[in-house]
Amino acid sequence: MPQLTSDTSRVENIDFWENLYRTNVTPWDLGQAAPPFRTFLDSPYAIPRGTIGVLGCGSGHECLLFAEKGFEVVGIDFAPSAIAATQKKFEDAGLFKKNGFVVQRDMFDLHHLYGRFDYILEHTCFCAIDPSKRRTYSYTVKDLLKVGGKLVALWWLLEKRGGPPFSTDQSEIFDLFKNDFRFDIIHRPNDSVADRQNKELFTVLTRMK
Repeated sequence: MPQLTSDTSRVENIDFWENLYRTNVTPWDLGQAAPPFRTFLDSPYAIPRGTIGVLGCGSGHECLLFAEKGFEVVGIDFAPSAIAATQKKFEDAGLFKKNGFVVQRDMFDLHHLYGRFDYILEHTCFCAIDPSKRRTYSYTVKDLLKVGGKLVALWWLLEKRGGPPFSTDQSEIFDLFKNDFRFDIIHRPNDSVADRQNKELFTVLTRMK
């Protein structure tokens, strides 16, 4: 996997991410929706259809998956090329502005969407932000969700120096969300892509207050 720069200040810069998309240096992009999400949606534990915001949606693979399953999906990213790629997926599937929408905006500047979503989806967004903002990330997820809404997350567990992606471990996730969320599902998927086997944690959390 190509290694990205280890400068936390750059990850807050739109131009940094836009350049990666334009030069196709996107090692986090699987070229498909992560298999554990598809497995979850086809399982007896699947969540009912509703509104779902996808933070750091990237090229929109998960956005398309959930939209095709009948969810109202809002892909959120601040990189123009990421939003364009997500929008094109919606357009090609005939879903754009039907139940597939995009918002080009910093995820920490979504006050107009607070309380809007039944669900928030996390996949490789948490590990891409400056680690000093992870507490703010948890508050942002809480604010975007309705009370009783759920965070559906596939965490990329990493132990490494520098980033992005930055190190992430299970204990930190529990610590960040334990006061405001109930952990409904905690699962180590067995269908992760090859280079993420035993490095992912699937969770469903419910906002309690």
